[in-house]
Amino acid sequence: MSSNPQSSDWSANVEEALRALRDVDDVRIQAEGDGIREVHVVSSSTRPAKQIVRDIQSVLQARFSRSIDHRIVSVAFTQPRPRPESVMPPSPPPAPTPQVAPPPIALHQVSEADAGEDRVRFGSVNLYIAGPRAQAQVELRWRGETHMGSASGWSSRDAAFRLVAVATLAAVQEIVQDDVGIGLENLEFVRLGRQEIVVVGLTLLSHRQEKLLVGGCPVEQDAQQAVALATLAGLNRVIGGLRTREATEYVLKPSSAREVSGAKRD
Repeated sequence: MSSNPQSSDWSANVEEALRALRDVDDVRIQAEGDGIREVHVVSSSTRPAKQIVRDIQSVLQARFSRSIDHRIVSVAFTQPRPRPESVMPPSPPPAPTPQVAPPPIALHQVSEADAGEDRVRFGSVNLYIAGPRAQAQVELRWRGETHMGSASGWSSRDAAFRLVAVATLAAVQEIVQDDVGIGLENLEFVRLGRQEIVVVGLTLLSHRQEKLLVGGCPVEQDAQQAVALATLAGLNRVIGGLRTREATEYVLKPSSAREVSGAKRD
């Protein structure tokens, strides 16, 4: 029995149109006269078969004016073929960057004489507490002389640290002239990473001008000493430019016997 050439051409055109659909790798149509008996589709897509069948029905209806039952369409899924990838030769590892050792840090021990005579030195600090009251005493050294400062007030923690700062200023006040005034503006303990630091803000009154000074010191073991050092850190930068008192020297001479006997006769 010879096949109908027109029917063969028609089915070939339909197959060509269906192969143009996405997710259709191949298709075969079994025609029966002018109708379609079966449609076999091969796909490597991950889309559901129902959606592929609907695409086939739409193409047959729109381009060939033929309506088919979805049950005559069978979809066979295959594994997608891996695309050949160009094998790139592995890139050579980057050349190691030469490690340049940092220059050593030169440590210079500064002696007390090299630091200058105008730098006020810390001597000692003592805090005496009696009930709700406290008294702070700070000893400073300047140009070979010892200067003492004291302050008294309440014995709470914050108030006691402020007393240490005020006592330090009282000792410094013995060094500068009377027309120079120094007052405590603020005192706070702050944290810089894991380190606790005491920061002291001071007010300097000199030559009818007011200036804010700030000093800081890490708190190692003695917080009272750190407060005194922080206060000095804010003052030592300007102490050389202030009017200071002249050192007073007392020379004691032994009295002669004649002077003593004359005094007795008087």
